[in-house]
Amino acid sequence: MKTNIKKVRILNWSFCGRVAIALVISFSSLAQKKQMVQVKVFDQQLTPSRNAEVSINNKEYFSVGNKGTAFIELLEDDFPLKSVKIKDEKFEAASWNFSKGILEVIIRVKNYQLARVVVRDGNNAPLTNLTVTFAGRKTTTATTGASGSFDIPLALDEKINAPEQFTVAGFNPVKLQSVNGQMILTLNAVKPVAPVVQAPVTTRTYFKDFDLSKLDSIQSLTVFYAIFKNFPIKEMSEEAKRKIDAKFNQLVAQLQDSVYRGNSRFMGKISDSSFVSDDMGNLLSQAQQEGRTLDTQRAEFEEKIRIIQEKLASGISTMDEGTRANLLSDLTRLEMLLSSNESQFFKNQNDYRDIINSIKEKYFDITELEGKLSKSEEQRLVDQRMFRQKLFITLGILLVFGVLIILLIYFGDRLKKQKKELVLVNEEIKTINENLESIVTERTKLLEATNKELDTFLYRASHDLRSPVCSIIGLCNIALQTSGEESKDLMQRVVLTTGTMDRLLKKLAIISEINQPTDFSSINLLDLADSVGNSFSHVVREQHIKLNINCAADLVFHSYPNLVATILTNLIENALFFSVMKDPDNAHVDVNAEIKGNAVEISVYDNGIGIDPSITHRLFDMFFKGTEKSKGSGLGLYIVQKSVQALDGKIKIESEVGGFSKFTVQFPMKPITFEADPKYKIDLTEFEVNK
Repeated sequence: MKTNIKKVRILNWSFCGRVAIALVISFSSLAQKKQMVQVKVFDQQLTPSRNAEVSINNKEYFSVGNKGTAFIELLEDDFPLKSVKIKDEKFEAASWNFSKGILEVIIRVKNYQLARVVVRDGNNAPLTNLTVTFAGRKTTTATTGASGSFDIPLALDEKINAPEQFTVAGFNPVKLQSVNGQMILTLNAVKPVAPVVQAPVTTRTYFKDFDLSKLDSIQSLTVFYAIFKNFPIKEMSEEAKRKIDAKFNQLVAQLQDSVYRGNSRFMGKISDSSFVSDDMGNLLSQAQQEGRTLDTQRAEFEEKIRIIQEKLASGISTMDEGTRANLLSDLTRLEMLLSSNESQFFKNQNDYRDIINSIKEKYFDITELEGKLSKSEEQRLVDQRMFRQKLFITLGILLVFGVLIILLIYFGDRLKKQKKELVLVNEEIKTINENLESIVTERTKLLEATNKELDTFLYRASHDLRSPVCSIIGLCNIALQTSGEESKDLMQRVVLTTGTMDRLLKKLAIISEINQPTDFSSINLLDLADSVGNSFSHVVREQHIKLNINCAADLVFHSYPNLVATILTNLIENALFFSVMKDPDNAHVDVNAEIKGNAVEISVYDNGIGIDPSITHRLFDMFFKGTEKSKGSGLGLYIVQKSVQALDGKIKIESEVGGFSKFTVQFPMKPITFEADPKYKIDLTEFEVNK
């Protein structure tokens, strides 16, 4: 009854699985939407793998180009991804991660090779859906496909040598050959052995009287042990002993082979080099195989039960009490074993369900895991890039420091050499400077003495020459009183010529005095300007020139009166002369004086012919005359410039040809404060002073 319950549960489980598969297929066929996926391929150092050709879910290969990136379209039923393959047989997909529309694939160099094996029967027809076990360096189990082929992972230096390395249930491998890079394995089906019907055993004396000619009918170690545990083997012949030993070894080999096959049919297929999709296929195949095995074992079990019942029906009445007791004990133990097996079966089923549920939970949480992996991978890439950048920056800094150290050493040597050279040069320059200082001192003294001599000579010569000139002027004046009309004209000419020479000698004497000014004292500029203006009163009256002097009555300061008077005299003389040349009837000259800051500013303006800009730079040259009509000696402006320089001042010219000329002089002073007085305006045309 318990066995029937097991069968019903297995059938219910199988039915539920078929219904679930049908629902999955129906739902997957309804939704066939496409999704754009970005594929990125990296090597194990996370460097983009260029021009790699990739196949997803065994579809067509596509290239990721020079940047290691490509965009493809996938159907919804392509997810989750089942396989990622690389066209170059030297590489394989080590891992892949799909998250947020990005598939990141990491490839590595294969440490194994895939050998394609095609399984065929004696008629050269492919054998499909067979479980084949290969015994190489590693035991591998695979299932043949629709073409009868399967792939075996081998080490790079490993080869398939003989057909005996393959094991297939129900077949004997007879031939192995290589054709077009594929291994062709030929199998022959094993002929089934007809079951041997054992005579019914009524008592345990059946085993005691066992006929050795029926030794081949024993198919399990349990029966072998039951027969020969009380058998008088020592009394048997050597030939009978050899037969028994051979049968025992055969049963042991069959048991080991069945255990090996049972463990390796699907467990051997799951390894480090197998794909998850293949592993799941192997598990499904094994579950289906176990279902079929349970059905087969159920039929065999019922058959054996039927045989046992027939034996018991015919021989139980002849058993003694001890045999019946032993038989009842065996049945009780069998029931206990069956109950234990049932409990173990349900426990295994529950454990399997827990494992499957755990895998489902992990699978459904794979998106979050992929996101975490992607973020961690991105962070690792960022850290790696930052580390490389820091490494490059450090190397660059070290390189720069190295170059700087080399340059410092080089320039240090050069500086040492230059320092030695500079010491020598400095000593030479010091010697030369000492010589130059002495030479300059001597030359300066010589120049000062020479200048002093020249000034003395000029001063003495001008004064000495003025004495005869003055005598000549006096004699001419006496001659004018006593001579006739013709003689007077000649004498007047002599007087004029002599007067011109006297004025030249006066200016030469002034030049000698400029270099050595004396009599530093206070100056009332209004009084000084009035005095200078009065010296030209006869010219102003004769030429009808309007001379205006504008100066504050309290403008008093310390300076050299002779130099200031010389400046005013020469500027006013020039202004009076050139103002008449343009318009004699409207000639006028303006003299303005005022204090600006810590300096005295004096300007002399005339409305004369102006100054040609081409000669402005030569106006202050000695003996230069700006026009041919000039009757002077050409020393007036030269004397003005020398006087201004002696006062540590400056002079500025403003002029317009045919319009006006204006000379402005500035020089420092030390003012003296008085009570405020009104300004005076002097008009020498009328010789009146207006307050």
